Amino acid sequence: MSLMDALFYWLQMKWVSSTHPDDEAARETLVFFAQILSEDHELMSYDVSAEDAAKIHVTYSKADGSTRTVWFDREAVEQLGRDLFGQPSALDDDEVLDNEDEEELK
Repeated sequence: MSLMDALFYWLQMKWVSSTHPDDEAARETLVFFAQILSEDHELMSYDVSAEDAAKIHVTYSKADGSTRTVWFDREAVEQLGRDLFGQPSALDDDEVLDNEDEEELK
């Protein structure tokens, strides 16, 4: 699996997990993709660094010390939640992805 695919799937599951904190399957899948990012792609850290109505930016760093920020289309990230739960296409302006327990997932 490519790094961008793994980041995208991790981000989708992060969003689903933050909107449905009681969904254990979503949380387990989030941990699975976090493991892929850490073990297969040797990322030391990764997190949502910014978001707006159209994009979600993720900043990650590798073991070699390099850091990069990439963005993903917000609508594409949220599509899984809509497919599973019929959620709206955008979060409220003052609602952000929850960073709670983030350290456990890295």
